[in-house]
Amino acid sequence: MAAEEKSYIEKRKKARKIKTRISSILFALVFIFWGIYYLLQSDLMNLNNIVLEGNEQVESEEIINLSNLVINRNIFKYNLKEIEKDIISHPYIKESKVQRKLPRTITIEVKERQEYAIIPYMGSYIYIDEENIVLKASDSYIANDHILITGVEFKSFKVGEKIETTNDKGLKVVMDLLKAAKMTSIFEMISEINITEENNIRLITLDGVDVLLGEGKNPAYLMVALDEILVNLYTKNIRNVVIDMRYEGHISVKDRNTWED
Repeated sequence: MAAEEKSYIEKRKKARKIKTRISSILFALVFIFWGIYYLLQSDLMNLNNIVLEGNEQVESEEIINLSNLVINRNIFKYNLKEIEKDIISHPYIKESKVQRKLPRTITIEVKERQEYAIIPYMGSYIYIDEENIVLKASDSYIANDHILITGVEFKSFKVGEKIETTNDKGLKVVMDLLKAAKMTSIFEMISEINITEENNIRLITLDGVDVLLGEGKNPAYLMVALDEILVNLYTKNIRNVVIDMRYEGHISVKDRNTWED
């Protein structure tokens, strides 16, 4: 009988402990929910400062408009992921990161897309980045502004999206050539690359030197070799030439007049 009574007392103690623990948890939850409610309603958490970082091409006002942030609204009422999504809808913005900084600040950090090349299209000029994303369409073209890619045959294009062409292979080769050129000093010398014939890609320098690249295979080798050739030519003040690099392992430099004859 004593053992049964002891067991009963222990069970009662355990039950009381469980009830106490549940009560504590419920109290904590109520306190947390009350705290969240207070933060959502309190003027102490109203937005009064927006900090922008990383934007050089896109105006701060444009980004703030895209974010739909409003001064004096509680910062906890904003969905940060939705704001990030709205900001990257701008064609020049590749990435965005939005954070709260208590008590009254929201920071916006962006990574912008860079203009990489220009493609002429029906009297307009399509600016693209290195991923072939259309950044803008303009009616004017400023010479030497960016490298011109000619011979592109469009299917369609939409600002903020990747262009669609019928000669994607040729365009890809051009982008690979430009990436390789960026590793040398030649990138700043290029005026135009033509891909009208995918197996006969033609590069033109700012000084008017014609370069025949064939199918553009092994871009790194082509651009390094071309860089050396141009440096040598420019040192000798030679400009009016055609450089033939169509045949792997064989490069020739000929006077333009002789070539055209």
